[in-house]
Amino acid sequence: MLYAICFWPLSSSRPPTTDSQRARTALQALQTVLVPSCSLWPARYIKLVKNAPNHRSGSRIIIPLSMLLQDVCDGIIELRDPLYDLEDLIHGGVCAYGCSMHLSVDYAEKSQVSICALTLEKTVTSNTYMLILEDGTKSHDGVQPFDGAVTNVQDIDGLIHLLATARSPSTDHRIIINLNSYPLRHLATIQAPKGSHTTLAFTSLSNQISLLSTTHILCTIPFLAHRLPHRLSDVLATVNNTRHFNLSTLTSTSTAYADILAKLSTKLTYDPVARQQCVDELGIKGWRTRRLMLEFEAALVRRGWLERWNVVLEAR
Repeated sequence: MLYAICFWPLSSSRPPTTDSQRARTALQALQTVLVPSCSLWPARYIKLVKNAPNHRSGSRIIIPLSMLLQDVCDGIIELRDPLYDLEDLIHGGVCAYGCSMHLSVDYAEKSQVSICALTLEKTVTSNTYMLILEDGTKSHDGVQPFDGAVTNVQDIDGLIHLLATARSPSTDHRIIINLNSYPLRHLATIQAPKGSHTTLAFTSLSNQISLLSTTHILCTIPFLAHRLPHRLSDVLATVNNTRHFNLSTLTSTSTAYADILAKLSTKLTYDPVARQQCVDELGIKGWRTRRLMLEFEAALVRRGWLERWNVVLEAR
């Protein structure tokens, strides 16, 4: 009887999971999304997994957004499959090995977006007009029709604009304006012959996104270098108040736009000529940053938080 009593707790008890085992599992989960550029993980990521709170469903790894972006741009870590992992990280997180990984946005990042919103509103950039000619050729500050070659890194945004703007059959000369580079008040300054068409191509925030929410901060990341995205409702209201234009058509091009962003990122990653040209002009860090922003924007568009629109106006 004594033997049974002594044996029972030994046979039914389970050895507790140690902190080191939990940290190893969390690091294993982290490796499904991120990979260090050298054989050793940076100490801050080891600290992340060690300090990950342990829930009933497993460890919850919180990755600061600013740290992730900076380390990817600096080449310290890489995303294994950025075009898909980013989409999951920004919404709901990624689950692996019983752990979950999520992005966090801090107060400093919210403040940066607020400052940029005020600063960039006063900034007007050029290089926004493109003319589609009757013979189908296109020009945008010297950029030729896209043939798969990236001839100049400064023209990457122009290539995105060219590829994302669907051309409807027409015989007139059509001006296409990349509205991402302009404040809405610029619409009042556009002059066009009566009956001609002007297309506004732009990326907008979904109307479901609240100002300075975490989702809003994420949506502004690809735009902090130039201009924060407009809202579709604001664009349409401005068009309605512009007397010399009538709204002709409104077309969502979000799906095609996300595909274009993904293809350009893939090209900058795997095409040796495009990659080298980008590195020559922007440096290795600039090349990493450009790829990351293309991938980040593609994830936001696929999630539906960013939308791409073509608005065709007819001059009165």
